[in-house]
Amino acid sequence: MGQHRSTEPSTWLSWDNYLIGVLGLVIAAGLGTSAAILADSGHTTAAVVLAVAAAACVIPAALQALGELLAGLLLVLMLLGGVLLLPALLVSRRLRRWAKQRWIRTWH
Repeated sequence: MGQHRSTEPSTWLSWDNYLIGVLGLVIAAGLGTSAAILADSGHTTAAVVLAVAAAACVIPAALQALGELLAGLLLVLMLLGGVLLLPALLVSRRLRRWAKQRWIRTWH
């Protein structure tokens, strides 16, 4: 009996992306703490260098988090829009005409 191996390709939703983001935040926290300690002891140049390095580690994780929040928000808004629009489409002939024209303009 062999081991089961997944044949599915890795996607952008895989755990490694999240672990890389968390690792970036952990490194940034360490660098930021070190920068604060160095700045407190009077080594401002080294503190600025470490602060810039910490920012470089935070930016990718922050952009990933913002992108995922935006995607989640868009999904919720689309679901709400569909739930609210479906009864109106069933009742209103004018709204169905408007939706049909909009659909044709969008895809043709």
